[in-house]
Amino acid sequence: MRNGRLHALSVIAAVLAGTILVSGCTTTQQGTAAGVGIGAAVGAIAGNNMGGSGDRDKGALIGGAVGGLVGHQLGQQKETRQQQEQRLQQLESQAQSRTVWITNANGSRTSVVLRAGEGGTWVGPKGEVYSSFPTEEQLRPVYGID
Repeated sequence: MRNGRLHALSVIAAVLAGTILVSGCTTTQQGTAAGVGIGAAVGAIAGNNMGGSGDRDKGALIGGAVGGLVGHQLGQQKETRQQQEQRLQQLESQAQSRTVWITNANGSRTSVVLRAGEGGTWVGPKGEVYSSFPTEEQLRPVYGID
């Protein structure tokens, strides 16, 4: 009985090692790699415990493989959701800011990024507040080059 248990544990260890190696060699992100590892471990343990007296090793291998696949899918979904949330935050930030280009006396151009404030106001990079969106002429004395 003890040899069977040690053999099953070695199968689980092999599944985990293989999973970690495979996920480390690809371009997967951390969430996907973690999902594969956790899924394979849980699947291998469950497969080992569900397998009949002679099928524990086989159950561990099958459970590890299925768990790894399920973990991979769940990890990818989590990463995709995180990427979408980050992109949404970027778009919201961009929607709340606008850039004005000031043409300087020497012909060069200076960019001034203004962000939306409360009540229709706009805030400049130096913290100054404008009651409406400022024009290039209003910004030139503060940010332009003479």
